[in-house]
Amino acid sequence: MKNARPQISETSALEQRHFNPPDDLFPENLSPVVSAVWPNPGTLTADVLDVLLTRPVNQAEYKRSWRLAAYVGQLDKRGWRITRRDVTRPGHRSPITEYTLDRSDPRTATAIASRQHGGIDPPLAGLLAFAVTCAVLLSSFPATIS
Repeated sequence: MKNARPQISETSALEQRHFNPPDDLFPENLSPVVSAVWPNPGTLTADVLDVLLTRPVNQAEYKRSWRLAAYVGQLDKRGWRITRRDVTRPGHRSPITEYTLDRSDPRTATAIASRQHGGIDPPLAGLLAFAVTCAVLLSSFPATIS
């Protein structure tokens, strides 16, 4: 192509702009915050969350299991925001990770508030609705005795 013109790059409307408004212009159109999911009671994941609700925890202090990081990872998957930082402890050669619950996270704050105000967990609400539906359907069928 002998006659091709050289490409000149100019500002385009498709370029990304660095505009971050402090708040949404239409907050009523935002979807509601989905709360973090509470773990099943009696599990080690629930025990780790109970500890995190009261104080920071690290593996040296948590004696119930040596898999603290795995349970924290499960809480992460359930929507809980947990911050991590390395701390040095006497008697340990290298730093260990300390976990803290981030109460400023919207999902975490919503879950804590729902538990304090007597709210119901979304998975439990779904199971209850399913059980009621099954009970209504079963009661509508006539009982046949063979």
